[in-house]
Amino acid sequence: MSQGRVQFEVQICRGGKWTISEVLPTEDGARRKADDLLAQKGTEGVRIVKESLFGNDSRRDSEIFKEMKEVDKDEDFTVTPVDDAPLCEQVDDFYEARARTTMARMFSKYLEKHEMTPFEMLHSHKSLKRIMNKDNIVSSAVDKIAALHARATGADTRKRKDLIFNAVDRIAAKARDVDSKPLPELKGGTLDQLWSQIDAKFTDEAERKYMASVALARASVNWTGWLGKMAELLPKAKDLKDERARVMVDDMMSDILVARTVIKDVIGVSKHMGDAVLRMLDLIEGKCAPTKFAAEDLVELLNYMFGNQLLPRSKSVLFERIERDLKSPVRLTNSEEPNGDKDFFVQLLNRVVTDHGVYGGRPMALGLTERWARLINMGGATGRKKAMEEVRDKLNSTTRKFVYLIAMFEPKEDPNLADAIAGKLTTFVAQLDTVQKIAPEAKTQKARLQEAAMVQKIVLQSQLIEPLKSLLATKFDDVVSNYIITNKVIERIDDKALSFRERASRLVAFCAGGVLTEGKAKTIARDSVVSYLRRKDFVSEYTADVAEPAEKERAIREFYALLAKTGFDMRG
Repeated sequence: MSQGRVQFEVQICRGGKWTISEVLPTEDGARRKADDLLAQKGTEGVRIVKESLFGNDSRRDSEIFKEMKEVDKDEDFTVTPVDDAPLCEQVDDFYEARARTTMARMFSKYLEKHEMTPFEMLHSHKSLKRIMNKDNIVSSAVDKIAALHARATGADTRKRKDLIFNAVDRIAAKARDVDSKPLPELKGGTLDQLWSQIDAKFTDEAERKYMASVALARASVNWTGWLGKMAELLPKAKDLKDERARVMVDDMMSDILVARTVIKDVIGVSKHMGDAVLRMLDLIEGKCAPTKFAAEDLVELLNYMFGNQLLPRSKSVLFERIERDLKSPVRLTNSEEPNGDKDFFVQLLNRVVTDHGVYGGRPMALGLTERWARLINMGGATGRKKAMEEVRDKLNSTTRKFVYLIAMFEPKEDPNLADAIAGKLTTFVAQLDTVQKIAPEAKTQKARLQEAAMVQKIVLQSQLIEPLKSLLATKFDDVVSNYIITNKVIERIDDKALSFRERASRLVAFCAGGVLTEGKAKTIARDSVVSYLRRKDFVSEYTADVAEPAEKERAIREFYALLAKTGFDMRG
């Protein structure tokens, strides 16, 4: 057999299939081509087949090279859709908490992959530049937000898009301009000290806030991972005295807690989703017990921060997280009992809905309602209304039923449900004629009045619209003021058999005890207090049974301190 011609097939593997990339006359050329192909993204393997051709049309193939490699799969950084977004009109609006939360959700795939917060993204030029250069995720997000705004406001989508893109450009320019500027460093110092140095360097309040945020972001982008950021940040936050520094910590912590898995990494293993919800509520109250694989030091720090009301925005983020979990299709328990999830739901309901309101407000009330609708397998507007009625009926006091319905009231988001709630509240108030009906479970006069005043306060602070809000608030005041008059409450407190000082102190203590509704009840009590204070010889009468001058002064001082707790304006 005579020597034939030789050529080299360079074959590439993609998607599990081999195809010929190129046929070359030399082995060196084939190997150079193989190296080039191996360097390409998506190449799973390359091989070289030496093909010898002979004059009698016969051929012989032999594989002389083969190399396979792990392929980096195309990372999915597509934008996650959201249902609503804050209407940011000014550039500064994009730095605010609600806007950052929206960014955290829309860019969740990118930010969670790089364990980066929106706070850092907005204040670190390098971080912002990377995401802006990553495919088209920023422009895709702008398109979606502009469409949401257009539907919500009736504005032109293109104009909203132009406004948002203009804001993005200005945010990027601002981050770029400050990137080369020397700023105080956080390393080795406290956030209070950082703010003090910023104050000395800049005079404009808005500029101070931005520069302090940039300085924090410069440090935090080098802290590894979510837990690493928290481990660096929380110890710095525990003893802060500058409120601006505490707010900045809360801003970054709230961004971190939006991430889907971070809370599980912090609090540890939970038995099921319902257990995780209860443990998040424990954390919000500052009493979470770490379980297996928990970051115990972080749990201890967060318990302290939440327990001392130092992370209000982060608290809201956790409540929003619980709301999404309750609305999800994931079961509350792993119970095989037919009513396992329903029994657990009642336990959770009684934990969240109290005589003092719904813990977590409307997000929690809505999450519970949506969960019950899922448990009874009813969807849509009819299912939500039915679920609301059944949840209300599961509550074990009139006050809890009342505050739950108030928490569910939101005419802008659900006008039909709001109308139904307004009807039920109106019916309720029409039947309200005694304090006992407001607080049938209360065991003392003071407890009944405190509960009535507390519920009226919830009404006044609610989203209820007029005239319903005034109707309810006035009814509570009528019932309480009638109770005070009919039962001669003020007269019994102002017992003439007691000393003047004791009578005055008892009356003011009563007024400061949270028992008075806004309106006539407060007016009755206030008039009685004023009548004492306007007595010509009030001070001498009040201290008549006190011998020492220093003790007289202390008694008067304590009286006025108690008076301040009433909240009355005595100047009138």
